[in-house]
Amino acid sequence: MENLINLDQASELAPGVYWVGAGTKTFLSRNSFLRIFKGNGTTGTLLIDPGPTNDLDSLSQKVSAVLPGGLAKINLAFINHQDPDVLGVLPMLTKLNQNLTVIATEDTWRLANLNGMSQTPFRAVDKVQGQLVVLPTGHKLQFIPTPFCHFRGACMIYDLESRILFTGDLFGGIAASGLHAVEANWAGIKAFHQLYMPSNEAIKMAIKKIRALDPAPLALMPQHGGLIKGELIELFMNRMEELQVGLDIIASLSEKMPVLIAALNEILIQTKEVLGEDEVHRIMGYFKPDGTYPAMFTLGDDEQVKDIKGEPVEAVEALLRIFLKFASENQKEILSPRILQILLQRGLPPFDFLLTRDDKPMELSIE
Repeated sequence: MENLINLDQASELAPGVYWVGAGTKTFLSRNSFLRIFKGNGTTGTLLIDPGPTNDLDSLSQKVSAVLPGGLAKINLAFINHQDPDVLGVLPMLTKLNQNLTVIATEDTWRLANLNGMSQTPFRAVDKVQGQLVVLPTGHKLQFIPTPFCHFRGACMIYDLESRILFTGDLFGGIAASGLHAVEANWAGIKAFHQLYMPSNEAIKMAIKKIRALDPAPLALMPQHGGLIKGELIELFMNRMEELQVGLDIIASLSEKMPVLIAALNEILIQTKEVLGEDEVHRIMGYFKPDGTYPAMFTLGDDEQVKDIKGEPVEAVEALLRIFLKFASENQKEILSPRILQILLQRGLPPFDFLLTRDDKPMELSIE
């Protein structure tokens, strides 16, 4: 059963397709995948999104469990984009295995090879005829560029035999409770995309390409969060097409000012419950004008926020950071998810510092 999967071990997702990731017990999980191809009397191996340097030991252990010779026997490595959580271990792998060929877009490789891999064999997705490659084993791989999801050179890879689409950050999510996604994962997917994807137009373009795949994928496997299968594929694609993210949110915040103020006042109530009214009163004193600069917030006699001056996102972020600065570790554990939940419930953007806790999963219950 899926809920009984041992996340400390490699997991076979389909014939020849293995999850070899790490961090699934943390707030931001990391999914890496190993594909072993066998056919025409030969064997080939592909490592997809190898992961950060912190995950090297876990990656090595999992790969060695299913591939004799381990990481040294991998032929190909594919990276969706150049972020350190995707390719952190790659420079070490190229030293361990000098025959390893990296596959990525030219935009991605331009930055990736600055990590000491300038001599590494590389094949550009952009130069693959029809963006479809046939391996010596007879298997076919299709490359699907997804510009600005979230990097200009981001690219998905589709394994036509298993019908698994490896999506990188697209469809990634935070606070996943297991390896396979359920509908409740949408809250974490929504929060992740609101923060890291630049625009809904970029997402729509990517979804359009997914819908055009023939045959249609049976699973979407992102680099973060739960693996998406069955009816959830269509459900999540429909929701993603309507999701405002990044610049969409920032551009529309002026219209959402009453909602933002209401959310901030709700956060104040929660913060008083956790830190105490006297402490919140003291903290709010930092935001009162002293004659040398204007106040960031207009406060009523009851210390409720009536208006936000200047750039609203920056002002709210500054206040929330100060609340957490004066909170103990136990208080942060209580307050951070409450703040995040209030923001998500009102359709407001999450803040990066609320999403970068890497020690424990954060449970969300947002529809």
